[in-house]
Amino acid sequence: MHEGRSTGLASIDALKSDVNLSFTAPDKIDVTHFVPATELAPYVTQIYFFRCDEPAICDRQPAALGHLVFLLSGKGTLKFQNGNIAQVADATVFGPGLAAAEFDFKGPLYDLGFALSPLGFVALTGKAANLYADRAVPASELFGPQVDELAEEFRKGHRNGTMRLAEMVEKTTAFLLSRARPVPASHAHMVQTVISWLSSDLDPNVENLYPMLDMSRSTAARLITCYFGTAPKQLMRKYRALRAASMLIDPNCTDTLRTQIESLFYDQPHMIREIRQFAGRTPGALDGDDTKILRIWLSKDNYRDIETFPG
Repeated sequence: MHEGRSTGLASIDALKSDVNLSFTAPDKIDVTHFVPATELAPYVTQIYFFRCDEPAICDRQPAALGHLVFLLSGKGTLKFQNGNIAQVADATVFGPGLAAAEFDFKGPLYDLGFALSPLGFVALTGKAANLYADRAVPASELFGPQVDELAEEFRKGHRNGTMRLAEMVEKTTAFLLSRARPVPASHAHMVQTVISWLSSDLDPNVENLYPMLDMSRSTAARLITCYFGTAPKQLMRKYRALRAASMLIDPNCTDTLRTQIESLFYDQPHMIREIRQFAGRTPGALDGDDTKILRIWLSKDNYRDIETFPG
């Protein structure tokens, strides 16, 4: 680790806050993915259908991109580390996550979700992502009453068995594309440059980013916050921790790779804090039997634009 301190994961196998939580059993959870249409792909990184028939569902969601979620069955809350607690509406927008969030639902829980890219959040909502970071709000606040009409149609169709998931995806795709606003070419270039910078190294240097952007440092910081939900340094911390967790949770992670991951942090307490803050588990708890949801969120498929293993 940084500063030459000794490393090893043996002493960080658990925190009391992890041990005392009871997460939903992985065999009770099913997730199906849909590939976004080509024209939607710049705005939506993935589409998923989450299903759990348990009467109660509890887990942590890692710090994520923004999401548009249609709740087809169930009800519950999302609790953020900043103290925000949101009741999830039938159509809800989750802003970009700056820390892992706990969700607690009464099931059965079925939801259809659309993960919004940094470009997509701004282009589809017309709002700065940082205004909704670590928040969940009724989707009508950003998309107008038509999204509630879609949610009602989907919920009824799901309940009556008269609407297939594929049809819901098609209707939502058409709705989102009708909402897409053009963004300045310079902004789109900035977003792609930041993604390339995040993908360049497991621990990218913030000072290397600004020379890559054809704008002043203050303008760059403002636009990055607008599209990604937070400033470059916090963004680096988020993806450093999430990538570390995604590699540690991989059963094929080698000792050599573990050593490389550990070297990204100053010491063990620093690694524990960072990974737990952004991924929702301590490093030693990543290989537990109750991490199916975490594994889905941390899978390489969910990064798409951002390389999980740079170099």
